[in-house]
Amino acid sequence: MTHLKNIELRFRTTEIRANEDGSMKVSGYVNKTEKLSEVLGSSKRFVEKIAKGAFDRAIKNAKEVHFLAEHDNKKILASTRNNSLSLREDSQGLFMEATITPTTYGSDYYQLIKSGILKNMSFGFRTIKDSWKQGMNGIHERTIEELELFEVSVVRDPAYSQSTIQARGIDLVEDIKIPNFENEKEKLNKMKQEFRYNTSKSEIEIRKETEIREFNDNLRSLQMTSGNSAVLPTTVADMIIEKLDEVSPVFARAKRFNSVSGSLKIPRETAVGVGMFVGEGNNIVEDTMSLGEVKLEQKRVGSYIALTRQLIHDSATQMEVYVPDLLARRVHKAIEKSILRGTTAEEFRGIVPDESVQAFNLTAAASDLELLDKLLDMTLNIHPEYLEKSQFIMSRPFLNKVSKLKDGNGHFYVQNGVVNGRNTQTLFGLEVVISSALEGGDTVGQTPVVLGSLEDGYAVMVKKGAQMTMVQDTQHALQGTVGFMFDVYLDGQIYNSDAFSKLVIA
Repeated sequence: MTHLKNIELRFRTTEIRANEDGSMKVSGYVNKTEKLSEVLGSSKRFVEKIAKGAFDRAIKNAKEVHFLAEHDNKKILASTRNNSLSLREDSQGLFMEATITPTTYGSDYYQLIKSGILKNMSFGFRTIKDSWKQGMNGIHERTIEELELFEVSVVRDPAYSQSTIQARGIDLVEDIKIPNFENEKEKLNKMKQEFRYNTSKSEIEIRKETEIREFNDNLRSLQMTSGNSAVLPTTVADMIIEKLDEVSPVFARAKRFNSVSGSLKIPRETAVGVGMFVGEGNNIVEDTMSLGEVKLEQKRVGSYIALTRQLIHDSATQMEVYVPDLLARRVHKAIEKSILRGTTAEEFRGIVPDESVQAFNLTAAASDLELLDKLLDMTLNIHPEYLEKSQFIMSRPFLNKVSKLKDGNGHFYVQNGVVNGRNTQTLFGLEVVISSALEGGDTVGQTPVVLGSLEDGYAVMVKKGAQMTMVQDTQHALQGTVGFMFDVYLDGQIYNSDAFSKLVIA
């Protein structure tokens, strides 16, 4: 076990029992899920619980798990390697059954368990993903949502176990880093401000150096065998969400909402209200503003790539940057297409199919002047409150056509400009964004242009829990490759159709 890093040990008073038939079989609960622990930590105090499903996923992803005496890897009592140890998560928690190997120390420990001298269980693990709540009296609450399970042990007492494991040179984590909730609030406010005023470029650095270092170590050591997978640190998966903002301006500009429950309801605005002046003693008339409801649920989106072991071992590329970037570029087109044109039950509800968005029809044989008039009509249709943050979203073929339009002095209407500090093309002073999700505009029924403010009109729910998994199954082993799968649950829909207009070829 000396190769393991950042091990945490957890101890609970649970009953491990021995069979009375002399078969050297023992069984019992190692840990109960969703049950708060006693107060932990030395410098900072907290309680914690293991989320339901965390043990089940850890068991499936584990290469092998040993049943040890006192966390001593020299005293293996049973193992999943030869099926003498069985682990499962049920409705109560992590349950173990083991047939102790009849070595001298194995027989001794079986007798100690059978006599009731040893009856406590402990387990060693590494946290992959956790969440925190601000608690009362300075005691915070931690939920471990994903973990890597190394071993389970029968122990005499936790203090002895921790001292012996440290004596063997293993990096035992005792002081857990508890988030500073005040700093987190400040960071969240800063994120909201930067997203609102500078959505084209993310300057928020949320990487954790230790997790990224472990990610690279895992890649290059590749401690995996056929039929196994490993959930990688949350930070690496979160980096893909950041990369989506960089590679997809459409996704970056949409109004972002986070959800942990799986669904979210927000108002759907159908008019822009104004205030009024009234005389002294007169009633203020209620403004007529209809509010519907938009319900965002869970839609799974993901991408998958396979890299050769030779590339991983020999590449000078920073793999913690390369892999998330590659996965993000593969998944962003599906997300962007869903935002603009999604129609199926598995996709977002797209802007183009939404009948509440004002459509401007243009014939396929229209002249340049007619095209220019329609583009101006689309611009004038957007409420001034939203126009400042609006963008033209066009397909590349249609932008090539629009780029040839000139005014009476021979100047092109499409200009090179700077928006949010970034060089880009503009039309009527508004940024032009190119998207392959829109159609070319050369056939009846196609929609080559959408204009509007995504921030003011389109909502995207990002469900917390983006996950990236490294996979090595039999097929990959034969091919000498390693698979990387990223998936996340999102949903999107228009919540304010007044912020958009679209051009349709009639």
